[in-house]
Amino acid sequence: MKILFNTKSVLAFSLGAALILGACGGGGSSSAKAPAASGTAPGTIPVPSSPLKYSMAGGSVGGNFYIMGGGLAQTINKHLPNYFLVTSETTGGGAANAGMIQRGEAEFGIVMTSSLFEAMQGEVKWTDGVKHEKLRGAVPLYPSWLTIYTLKSSGIKKFQDINGRIIGLGSKGMSMDAIFRQFIEDQKVVPKQIHNDGHGATATALGNGIIDVALLFSYPPFPAIAELESTRDLTFVPLNEQEQKALTDKYNFYSTDKMPAGSYKGATEDVPGVSEWNMLVTSSDVPADMVYLVVKTLFENQADMIAVHPCSKFMTPENDLKFNIPLHAGAIRYLKEVGITVPQELIPPEYK
Repeated sequence: MKILFNTKSVLAFSLGAALILGACGGGGSSSAKAPAASGTAPGTIPVPSSPLKYSMAGGSVGGNFYIMGGGLAQTINKHLPNYFLVTSETTGGGAANAGMIQRGEAEFGIVMTSSLFEAMQGEVKWTDGVKHEKLRGAVPLYPSWLTIYTLKSSGIKKFQDINGRIIGLGSKGMSMDAIFRQFIEDQKVVPKQIHNDGHGATATALGNGIIDVALLFSYPPFPAIAELESTRDLTFVPLNEQEQKALTDKYNFYSTDKMPAGSYKGATEDVPGVSEWNMLVTSSDVPADMVYLVVKTLFENQADMIAVHPCSKFMTPENDLKFNIPLHAGAIRYLKEVGITVPQELIPPEYK
């Protein structure tokens, strides 16, 4: 994903906007029960004199972050029209979104757990040496599985077979590129060359014989892979237990997992590897009441999000515990209401 620092290309959803405009009459601030999809929010949260204008940092046009960002904004606007007017921003992806939230340019955004780790550390180039300590967890969205794919004719069946081949690792300088360059070295695999380009272009390069194998994290089916598979037979390369353990021991945002059978035509059985999560993140500067309303509304209207993208079936309160950064106080409030114990490592310093 390319890093974009201040993009304001707004994706507006007419349904949410129409509802919001209809709810803007009257001056001053009133105190009312927050409208929620299933049940009433406990306590009284003041309704602002006009809906709060919040930004949802999504992704580039056509990608999952773009689709999910738009759906999240639409769902919030639909169910909380008195409180919010959320616009979905077209951005360069997770790293850019983390930076926008840290700088106060967006109230919410979608970020992968690997980028969250890098953001909090503040050591890699894209962070400009800034520890993104304002980032807070809100809602888990969906996992992305490690996907290593090659033409069936290549003969590559296991990770060690990449030795002496040309491998595509996505865009240079991104989390996955850096991590898997190191992983390749640790596994004593010596590729002929490492190819860096966007994931769509990488799939095309594989189909054209420019590279031998490619790697990415995605929720299947990734469009470029599905398109390639419509004309070419593909093999999906597994990791063995030692390779899985090497990644999960070193990087706490990876989990041992399997890409489900049927994800692609060539994946006729589960493909062992690792996964990481795509998360809806907010800022410690956003008031707890507002984050609580958003979190409650999204969890209790999961069906709306599943209609946007089926990956939203993973958007459950229990999966909030998969965050690798502290949760927002508003999210913790909702989790406690539904009986979920939040571990100490997910409690932020400002939580009271």
